[in-house]
Amino acid sequence: MNLLPLLLVLVTTQIPCGPREFSDTCKCKQGMATACEALRQTDKKLADALEAAARQEARKVAEAAYAQQGAEESGASDSEVEEAAQVSSDSPEPPECTGQNHHIISKRIARALKNHPILKGLYKARDPRFVAQAKDEESHCGYQQWHRDVDREVVEWLREHSKATSRQFEDFLREIYSRPEMLARFPKGY
Repeated sequence: MNLLPLLLVLVTTQIPCGPREFSDTCKCKQGMATACEALRQTDKKLADALEAAARQEARKVAEAAYAQQGAEESGASDSEVEEAAQVSSDSPEPPECTGQNHHIISKRIARALKNHPILKGLYKARDPRFVAQAKDEESHCGYQQWHRDVDREVVEWLREHSKATSRQFEDFLREIYSRPEMLARFPKGY
């Protein structure tokens, strides 16, 4: 059983909050886009800084997990696994990506955007502004189930948020692609 996704979720949601941090501040610190958006209404600089820090922390966790998983699969000793995780978490760059380019605005999402009262005309299918390169072929090859699930989630969000601005839509996409399971597929985000 692969515990990597569970480990990533647990670590990124356990970022401690200080005693004077309000709930939106704390939740934004943990990477929740909706809390960051609420905080942005009162303190834009703090919200931007916390969002950036949460993304960076999630990337570090993903990198360390890749190193550990690779070392475990190669039969390395426990000390070698720990060393690989430490080296990976210290490195500033995510692993080299060799997988397919993933177009975040799929045809299905583009169709939903055409019907959106505010966002229609602002995005197109396979929009070159919204591309992420997969870690490897297994992470993204064709229109896999995870891809269909993400598309379904975005289309539903568009239906529920008929007054959403481009900023809100793009923040929602960033929130999806900063989730641990998505960073595991696309270490450099989009």
